[in-house]
Amino acid sequence: MPTQRDTGQSIHLLLLGATVGMVGGILMALFTMLATATYLQVGFFTPLYAVAAPLIGQQPFMTSRLQGGFYLAPGPALLGLVVHLLWAALWGVIFVLLARRLHLTGGVAIISGLVYGVLVMLVMIFIVVPIVGAPNLLHLLGSFSFTIANALFYGLPLGLWPVVQPELFTAHPAQQAV
Repeated sequence: MPTQRDTGQSIHLLLLGATVGMVGGILMALFTMLATATYLQVGFFTPLYAVAAPLIGQQPFMTSRLQGGFYLAPGPALLGLVVHLLWAALWGVIFVLLARRLHLTGGVAIISGLVYGVLVMLVMIFIVVPIVGAPNLLHLLGSFSFTIANALFYGLPLGLWPVVQPELFTAHPAQQAV
């Protein structure tokens, strides 16, 4: 039977997973926003409007694509950021559960984080995005840059976490039994 301390440690670990997932999500969003503003010239906030589109419609997304630059609709941009960070937190929690179960540390953890970033991208692009009806950023950005953004900027912080704090991922079996 789990003790109060075990439950508290589990909640703490899950919150850390959500936080690290959001850090990766912020890095990924910044890369994607810089890419859309610079070499694609479709607007800095366009990715945030794409995330918010299933909830508020396509108008801010299309306006940002046409006007380019720094077109800003604060409400839709903030909504897109919040939704993006919630997804990033969810994927971060899933990663921490897997990493702890598999006792990932060292180079294996880093490679696992990178692979996980690519897998998250594939699930989001080919399953979640079509279901919710969001614009497909893979088509907008091109597969190579989007893969780099997901694997490096999202997956790398997740993979580095077990390297920085291996004690959270290498608990003895007696401590994990519940």
